Amino acid sequence: MFWDNYRLIELGTKVSLEEFINNKELKEKVKRGIRGLYEDVINEVERCIGKRDEEAIWDLAKSGKISPNNIQEFLDIIYIAKNIDKIDDIILYGMLVRIMEDLEELYINLKC
Repeated sequence: MFWDNYRLIELGTKVSLEEFINNKELKEKVKRGIRGLYEDVINEVERCIGKRDEEAIWDLAKSGKISPNNIQEFLDIIYIAKNIDKIDDIILYGMLVRIMEDLEELYINLKC
């Protein structure tokens, strides 16, 4: 599922901002991909360390599994995933690559 969700987000990176804003179907696919990718990663985190969301991020940083420099990025992604329907389209579009890269990095580097 991880890569399927990743590809849904990727669809949004292949269009202009204007097309992203005006294409409701595309936006919904991208949002579904973000929610799904976040859930895939956070479920793996929970399986590994028994914690989710913000608490998990702090524990991962303390254990050295993620860089302290990335804490805020992951906290931003958690906020976006939980509040995706409230996020402005322009902000969401601007965050797509960051969301994909950060969640992929965490997913790949998470060793249980």
